[in-house]
Amino acid sequence: MNLNDALAVIAGFSKKSTEVFAAGNSTATADKSLLSSFSDRALPIELADYIDRVCPENGLTLEGVGHPVDLVKSADLAWKPEMFSQLTGDLAKWEDDWFLIAHEGGDPIIVKASEQGENSAVYSAMQGMGFWDFAPVADSIGQFLVCACAIQHALNFPGLSQPLDDDFNLAPAAANWLFPFLRQHAGAHYDEWASVFENYLTY
Repeated sequence: MNLNDALAVIAGFSKKSTEVFAAGNSTATADKSLLSSFSDRALPIELADYIDRVCPENGLTLEGVGHPVDLVKSADLAWKPEMFSQLTGDLAKWEDDWFLIAHEGGDPIIVKASEQGENSAVYSAMQGMGFWDFAPVADSIGQFLVCACAIQHALNFPGLSQPLDDDFNLAPAAANWLFPFLRQHAGAHYDEWASVFENYLTY
């Protein structure tokens, strides 16, 4: 799923996120210096496109189960992200091709710039392990954005005052929308996104 397709899908259910991504595009049009600041090495096609016209100028927090997903604001994009500069031990070993696009409660979400395909797979890892063990969570940045925005939409589903119960079961109305949606759009990463809800296997 490329970024254009992803933004079209997101526009179908999230006006707020769509407006933020559109604002990122307007900022990129007015100021082309952001992408040029990473011209010291080759960027994958989708990552360059994300930086150029989608990355939110002021970041974007997408509600999740537990920690939210925070998209890094455009000014904070860097090869060596400041938020991890004080880590020690194995966590200080940040590879040169890891490009941070988001984090979840301080756990990094990256694209590997050395993977020069049409789409950029997205990976995440947990700080609590004491070392970085990145695992794929999406086949593209577009797919990642669609899934993260969908989780937020389900947790703020229209007409529901309590979409999540104490046992982390998603309310039926939201579940009837989210789980088929993720099966369609998350592909092989369905479990990664849906398993935060206890009842994801029943839909």
